[in-house]
Amino acid sequence: MIVSILFGLIALGLLVALLVVIFRIGHENPKESDICEGDESIDVSESPDPGVFHDLTKSELRSLQDYLYSDKAKNLNLVRPSKAVTNSSYVYLTDLLPLDKAEVLRYLDNNGPKPLRRARVIIFRGDLSPPIVEEYIVEPFPKPSRHRLFSISTRPDQIPYAYRPVGIVEFSAVYEILVDLDNTLGSILKESYDATISNCGDKCLNFYPHPVSSAISQKDVRKMWFEACHNAPYYMLHPVDFAVLVNVDGSDASKYHIEKIIYHKESFDTAEDLKTKYYDGSMVTKSKIPFPEVNKNLFSNLDYKGDETKKNKRAPLLVEPDGKRYEIKHRQVKYMDWKFDFRMSPLTGPQIYNIMYGNDRIAYEVGLQEIIVFYSGANPATRMTDFVDSGALIGTHSKSLIPGADCPETATFMSASFLSEVTEEPHTNERAFCIFEQNTGVPLKRHLSYAISEGGFYGGVMDNVLILRTILTIVNYDYIFDFIFHQNGAMEVRAVSTGYIYTTFHSPEEDKYGFKLNKNIIGNMHHHNFHFKADLDVLGTSNRYETLDILTEDADNSMWTGIEGDVYNQIYYQRNLKNTERQAAYKFNFDTPKYHIIHNGDKRTRYDAPRAYRIHINGMSKQTLKEDQGNEGTVKWARYQLAVTKYKKDEFGSSSPYKMFDARSPIVDFKTYIDDDENIVDEDLVLWLTMGVHHIPHTEDLPITPTPGAHLSFALLPYNYFDIDPSVHSPDTITVAHKDKAKPEEGVLYRLYSNASRNTCRLHYKDFQSDYISNPDLVLQSKNKKGLF
Repeated sequence: MIVSILFGLIALGLLVALLVVIFRIGHENPKESDICEGDESIDVSESPDPGVFHDLTKSELRSLQDYLYSDKAKNLNLVRPSKAVTNSSYVYLTDLLPLDKAEVLRYLDNNGPKPLRRARVIIFRGDLSPPIVEEYIVEPFPKPSRHRLFSISTRPDQIPYAYRPVGIVEFSAVYEILVDLDNTLGSILKESYDATISNCGDKCLNFYPHPVSSAISQKDVRKMWFEACHNAPYYMLHPVDFAVLVNVDGSDASKYHIEKIIYHKESFDTAEDLKTKYYDGSMVTKSKIPFPEVNKNLFSNLDYKGDETKKNKRAPLLVEPDGKRYEIKHRQVKYMDWKFDFRMSPLTGPQIYNIMYGNDRIAYEVGLQEIIVFYSGANPATRMTDFVDSGALIGTHSKSLIPGADCPETATFMSASFLSEVTEEPHTNERAFCIFEQNTGVPLKRHLSYAISEGGFYGGVMDNVLILRTILTIVNYDYIFDFIFHQNGAMEVRAVSTGYIYTTFHSPEEDKYGFKLNKNIIGNMHHHNFHFKADLDVLGTSNRYETLDILTEDADNSMWTGIEGDVYNQIYYQRNLKNTERQAAYKFNFDTPKYHIIHNGDKRTRYDAPRAYRIHINGMSKQTLKEDQGNEGTVKWARYQLAVTKYKKDEFGSSSPYKMFDARSPIVDFKTYIDDDENIVDEDLVLWLTMGVHHIPHTEDLPITPTPGAHLSFALLPYNYFDIDPSVHSPDTITVAHKDKAKPEEGVLYRLYSNASRNTCRLHYKDFQSDYISNPDLVLQSKNKKGLF
């Protein structure tokens, strides 16, 4: 067995017998049937004629490959994935390149021509001197026939090779360096940690990478720390006090080398230096860290630790008594009055488009832009650990959603397909998305007037919602992303963190960066941040951003109290139109509460109020690092909890896959989106939203971090948009009223407005276990193969 280099690529409804008269409008009580109505409206296949928002299909990806390796693309000098090495020219990744919004809207709204779809192709040009990264546009699909350099005004055309995102080809070269290291230090590693790097059987060392950004080294040189851990479940919870700094600069792998070694807090320039001092007696202290005993009681594994002999009742289940109430056609979803398209970008993750409520477009695009985790610590590897996950291909980590654990068993599961540096054929991640209707267990609204004198009635609606979910497992952390659609025209986006924490080997110097959680480990404190784009189109693309500032006043109260000069302190609001992008860069302040609204200046209610959508953010977190120091400069969007900019097609994203290393000279500098300070009154506006949380790990984070208290979200809420709450039309409404108000003693009418058009269908729960027996790759890799997937 050889070293495994792991890295960032890598209810039933309770039917209560009521002593009341029950009315189910339109139908009598249904009978059971074997057919579930609505299920026939679910088609998750790839479209033979993809829409403008649809991901590149497997057929299109094959056509793209055929083109890239054809004579028409000879100038790219590409080698196929199986032959890719660091000094060759090879495709790193492909993605759908979003189309120009104006063209798409002409097609969707004005019967214009359907825009031709295109791909964004990232190529590592290790064959050039100096080596660079280039991006190309390949078009049109389904049969591409031309390519051109992807050139936009907001970033350079050629990317320094040192800024490239991490990849398998590079790590294969690093593996060879670590094997050479084992040849020199294997006996020391065995004596110190009861494990080695290669030929190690079941006692191996894994290495966790820590990118060293250009802002740290102060030059465009690519380096990474590799921190050693015992290869036991889960390896990041079993660090040892051994790490190496590897120079991986340039495209010539023969020049990659170790610059520094840390062993038991001592620093060495070479392996030979460590070996000499280890054996000549000059080393003060030698490490002696036994390999953990791997069994069900090991604190870091996920084995069930309860009483297996105890009879355990099953958990509650979701039920769709009349079948599914949503429709899916390829990558388009309809639910109640909602309609939207969705896709999975391999670079930035889940994206939804053309979000319609009724006949109105609420948003053109809402999607994830970036995930970052910035750590702190005493040792250099941890101190420099500032992960920017687009550099590890966010969307490709969406896979293996488990029915009954990650999503309800009633959910519909959908796949996502990619091409990368290690895939000869398009690879499909099964169950990358799930979609389901969820009874939240909380009323969307309700009111009870119990007393006859108050009117004697009840009305309420359960908050049944549609959820589109994906879970991205990026090395140790699992990120749950939900797009939630409520029946009152509100949409919510939620991010939740779980998974394993990152730990380091304990030393007294580390105590201020985290608590000691187990014998040798501390959980290093860190800061999670998530960045989202929300391109709202509220009653058109001519929008304004206003805040309703909540202020206080001393109102003259003397005429009411009879006390001369008496004042009463109270709050009032003041509308504050933001005219430019700088004015719209918002940093949260408890002393200045406000509402944030987007509206069309020409569209007003009958009472002259702006018809708007309100942006409400739960989970705002201040980035406390000093500006432009260390890696802060690569994530300048984290300075703001909300920013509003004028739409530009060249400002299509707030980050880039080069962010892991480019802090010295950011390829995409978000601050420039704001600094040009353009007018944002009556313009097509884009919102950029940041949510985050500081995490100081604790013992209950072992073995993995629970989700309560970790929910971050933002909501798009109708605000004077509708005449009344549109959920008054929800068939989930329940009302109760007296049969005769004059004779309340005669009882009540209990009205249900849901009406199944067919008999209630039987509850068929699939045996998902058989899926995994027949196809283990649905959940766990079953073959010892290299690669991202």
